[in-house]
Amino acid sequence: MKLRLVVIALAMLLLALGFNLFTPSSASAQGMTDDCMHSASATIDSLEMCVKHAEEQGHIDSQNVAHALLLKLDKAEDALVSGHTRTAIGRLKAFIHEVKDQSGKHIQPMHVKHLVMHADMVIQAIQKG
Repeated sequence: MKLRLVVIALAMLLLALGFNLFTPSSASAQGMTDDCMHSASATIDSLEMCVKHAEEQGHIDSQNVAHALLLKLDKAEDALVSGHTRTAIGRLKAFIHEVKDQSGKHIQPMHVKHLVMHADMVIQAIQKG
């Protein structure tokens, strides 16, 4: 009984200090607004899902910005499917540039870091493939 009370007290203290005991990833512990489960696959499709999720969660607060980002990703996917790897990578870099341009405007800065990291992972995957 005493052990249970100690554990509960410790958990309450940690929560009061701002520790989230239920967040499994270090990215969330460092202030990432959400964990993108899609980034593990590092594909253009997963990056598109990430942008859509960011818009749904309010990390991207402009439908026009989200649409422009998705359009860039569609063009990158089309280039990749057509076998134009360098063009696809160039379009992904344009996506990164647009994301950075919107930092603090229509995309939350912490989520900008996430989207850039995710896009870099996609570029690396394409270069390896």
